[in-house]
Amino acid sequence: MAPKTQKTLQNFIQGRNLSVAELKELKQLFSDHSKTEEINEWLAGNWTEADANDLEISYDGLKQKILHYGSSQKSHPVFVRPFAQFAGYYQRIAAVLFIPLILGLSVYLFFPSSDDVNYYLSEAPLGQKARIELPDGSKVWLNSGSSIRYSSDFNRKDRTVELKGEAFFEVEKNTGKPFFVHTSFLDVKVTGTVFNINAYSDEPTIETSLVEGSVILLPAKGDKVFRLTPGQVLSFSKTSSAISTSGLDEEAAIGWKDNRLIFINDDFSKLVRKIEKWYNIEVVYDPDKFKDNKLTVKLLEGEQLPRLLGIIEAAIGAKCTMKDNKIIITKIN
Repeated sequence: MAPKTQKTLQNFIQGRNLSVAELKELKQLFSDHSKTEEINEWLAGNWTEADANDLEISYDGLKQKILHYGSSQKSHPVFVRPFAQFAGYYQRIAAVLFIPLILGLSVYLFFPSSDDVNYYLSEAPLGQKARIELPDGSKVWLNSGSSIRYSSDFNRKDRTVELKGEAFFEVEKNTGKPFFVHTSFLDVKVTGTVFNINAYSDEPTIETSLVEGSVILLPAKGDKVFRLTPGQVLSFSKTSSAISTSGLDEEAAIGWKDNRLIFINDDFSKLVRKIEKWYNIEVVYDPDKFKDNKLTVKLLEGEQLPRLLGIIEAAIGAKCTMKDNKIIITKIN
């Protein structure tokens, strides 16, 4: 990597805006897979002892940030706060290269609007997770490939967030100001509650799992409302709007928050979707050959992708091959 390119990348991480030419340069750099190892070595060379105010950056997280920066410049006027501006000036960078299940990265974007209301976006790129504290003190954990959006009026006029993906919420109690989670198909209303919502766009259902308190679910279509009690899971079908409830298995529903990747009798297509999000990798397989396979697996914090692939191979008679950031799974039995 040329010294000039290194300087451009360092400036971006430290919070400086990019020119059109510099942005193009960084996009080309991260689109060249042959440069991945070189970039990782450069990140590792910037490692120093980190303290609580430092930001941890992985290759994938940095690439995602550059892409967000570029897309924001092409759309409506937007002020983007690069890494170092989120919580002050970061003097050291902790480069985490090989532990995607443990690292969390929050990215905040600032959107001016015509009525002087600003909107903030917090997200966890694929392969990472993030923890956010909202202005009212409520805490949110974002699973890989998820985001929440909320306005600068949050906790003034109301408490509303928009969710894409999956999140675990610990909501501060305020009976006079309910907390709303808006998704594409339904809203969840609470006052002070601990719960999880899985609303990934590629999943056929939206699942709300209640740990403590009480939640009210308000489907976008129809006038029915549904109330959950602790220990219940409500599944909402996106295609039929059908509602079903079941008992809560906390480990299966929210183990991801504690860096545990858990499959409980999951069908193979659901397992694949989880793998792709957690490891930010594409899985190639023939759905017809695996449609009858289900799997129960529990991976603890720190256990890596090769162990999971080994379990899949042994459990269902398959061969897993890594190639060009893809996992190719073929049936052998």
